[in-house]
Amino acid sequence: MFDNWSARFDPPPYRVVDPPTPVIVHIATAIGSTDGRPANDLPLRVRGEGLILDVQVPGKLWAWARTTTGGWLCKITFAIPTGNGHGYLEVDQWCPAAAVRPCQ
Repeated sequence: MFDNWSARFDPPPYRVVDPPTPVIVHIATAIGSTDGRPANDLPLRVRGEGLILDVQVPGKLWAWARTTTGGWLCKITFAIPTGNGHGYLEVDQWCPAAAVRPCQ
């Protein structure tokens, strides 16, 4: 995952989490806002089969990486549910640290 950084920095600007840690992911913060309309203006199919972004879901934290502004990004995996609860989209991505919190 970080092979191209390994020999260049000491200490490295990243941390691998081994084993991966369970976290709670706020999807809207992880992905960012998307434009949209009020649900009343959308067809039922879109509301039922579209992805729910403003929820918190369980996920796994795999690594941390430092940004040039001093912040942190986290590599996480999680599933985004559909509006009707019958489907989901598996996601493996880097996102802002504010998108995750520890499981309790």
